[in-house]
Amino acid sequence: MKKVFLAAILALAALPLKAAELQFVESVPDETVYGSTMTARPQAVWLEMIGSAKKTLDIEQFYIADQSGEVLEPVLGAVKDAAKRGVHVRFIVEKAMAKESEASLPALKEAGVAARVLEFKKAGGGIQHAKFFVVDGAEVYVGSQNFDWRSLKHIHELGLRIKSEKAAADLHRIFEGDWALAGGAETKKMFSKAGKAEITSAKPEKATLNGAEVSYSLAFSPAGLLPKEADSEITELINRLNMAKKTVRGQVMTYSLEEHASKRWAELDSAFRKAAARGAKVELVFADWGMGGHADRDIKALARTENISVKISSLPQHSAGFIPFSRVEHLKYIVIDGETCYVTTNNWGPGYFLTTRGAAVFINGGPAAAVLEDIFARTWTGPYVQPVDPLKEYRSVKRI
Repeated sequence: MKKVFLAAILALAALPLKAAELQFVESVPDETVYGSTMTARPQAVWLEMIGSAKKTLDIEQFYIADQSGEVLEPVLGAVKDAAKRGVHVRFIVEKAMAKESEASLPALKEAGVAARVLEFKKAGGGIQHAKFFVVDGAEVYVGSQNFDWRSLKHIHELGLRIKSEKAAADLHRIFEGDWALAGGAETKKMFSKAGKAEITSAKPEKATLNGAEVSYSLAFSPAGLLPKEADSEITELINRLNMAKKTVRGQVMTYSLEEHASKRWAELDSAFRKAAARGAKVELVFADWGMGGHADRDIKALARTENISVKISSLPQHSAGFIPFSRVEHLKYIVIDGETCYVTTNNWGPGYFLTTRGAAVFINGGPAAAVLEDIFARTWTGPYVQPVDPLKEYRSVKRI
């Protein structure tokens, strides 16, 4: 009996004190058939995380868009309550969307939230498009959801809750650098001073997801504004696509090769085509927002490639009537060979990967891939998608 007890003690001692945990969080548009049984819903997760904050809460978002009586209102209320109970709360939003945020920022500041507006164009050339927050240096949320009531109720989105001090430290490094930039600091010095990234493809962290073991790493955009040794998102994505052998499945809102009028960027497009040429079955879903504009030709060209199938998703309008900037596929993920997962805040185009602040999570393990495969199957075989027609003249979708 003593030997059994001693063995149990030694086994427990060998375990990490705080094992990392991952949880997929999916926004399900109201009145649609979407919603994986393997994912949580964002409002409940956000309220739990923000409500648990005791010391610090750092939030970095593209913008804030609230509406009275809607689902983001209690989330913003929880942020204010955190500040009022003594939590050090900081909030970053992007200047390009400042008009969206200006209705909510004064009330946050009045509650004690420190807020800064970041003009990321001055530092990286693009925008601050990451969407994440860090709680007490212990856990993070990162995903496609904007701090927008529509992102919680009327848009298909995907993110991850990560309970990990290492992940929190790495996202905190990004936040601190961007916070300093928003305060007028010199561009690159803030990131070189932030210390080395702790979770990379060379140093992935083991974690549990729905009770099963997986591993994950973090990556960011753009490459020039990252902590030491942090992974570049586009580099890691191409590396994984280059290893695809059987299947590549994914969804994103917009897809484009156009860097500017005189230059085309084909790195991601080439990776999809090379995977297909190796015999991998490539299946992609793009939102109808990308059709009828400059991305139209790139999507159609990709769809003409052997072994690549493309569908366009058009979500139905809500019974309450037209809601501006909503009812769209906005989630951004890829699952490769039923084993490798990629979840990001970035759309797929040169401006996002090369000049814009973005954050991504790469996960290795069948249990994680099973979740994304389930989300994808519900979309691919669902009622809202149609194969792209290379000969059709698509009209731009009404957004406002």
